[in-house]
Amino acid sequence: MKIYCAPTQQKKPNMLSYQHGYHAGNFADVIKHTTLTRLLNYLIQKDKPLLYLETHAGRGIYDLKNSQALKTAEAEQGIKLLWEARRELPTVFSSYMQSIRLLNDDNMLRYYPGSPCLAIQALRSQDRLFCCELHPGEFEHLQQLPRQNSRVFFSNSNGLEQLNALLPPAERRGLIFIDPSYEIKTDYRQVPLFLKNAYLRFATGVYCVWYPIIDNKLHEQLLRGLKNIGAERNLRIEFYLTTAKKPGMTGCGLWIINPPYLLSAEIKQVLDSLRKLFNPGVSSYLLEAC
Repeated sequence: MKIYCAPTQQKKPNMLSYQHGYHAGNFADVIKHTTLTRLLNYLIQKDKPLLYLETHAGRGIYDLKNSQALKTAEAEQGIKLLWEARRELPTVFSSYMQSIRLLNDDNMLRYYPGSPCLAIQALRSQDRLFCCELHPGEFEHLQQLPRQNSRVFFSNSNGLEQLNALLPPAERRGLIFIDPSYEIKTDYRQVPLFLKNAYLRFATGVYCVWYPIIDNKLHEQLLRGLKNIGAERNLRIEFYLTTAKKPGMTGCGLWIINPPYLLSAEIKQVLDSLRKLFNPGVSSYLLEAC
């Protein structure tokens, strides 16, 4: 099934230079984190425990009033548009918006939950959460995130390299969330290689990979590698602010291995809603089971 809905100067790459605070709550975060909450919602419906493994965790909670967020103001065209429309959103956004409400007063949006925070809020006492973050400053913030139970672990390490050590999990069920910055161009080649090895070790896991869509088409190299993994069921999700060629990120995507069967229909509702909020009349999306 395939659904298509139509109509700076670069710094030298440094694997420890990226800080997500400049981009927290932007349109890509909304798409990524809404999908993540739906995946978590499905996986906790079964009583059996699961492992949530995140390879690039960031700091966990972001202050949209700090200097980083204010400098770029990307949240203005992202989560703030959803926050203003929160009473009219379909129920598919409920878990995501509830997580945001837990961090904020009813009438003011200031704090944005990163994926570790969303996972901690969603998971149960029998589940295990393991979040990796290599950047020392971001890891220091991550360690301050309330853990809620003893089965939450934070590691100052390369998350891709941890895949071999942690998979297959003792729980035999798991969600692996891979969200690099892609500031280093080799990530587009390395991520599928690490993921293919992980899939061979743990073929029943649910894997979710986020990627940016940028003018140089590096994401196409990533997609070729992801298709080469050989998984039987994949879901490709892409949202485009514009299809015009412009510098920087014009869209983003998610590649999900072993997606829950009802996820595609739910994500279509999400994307239909976001087209009305994010660059309306111009934005579009692709939703493809492959």
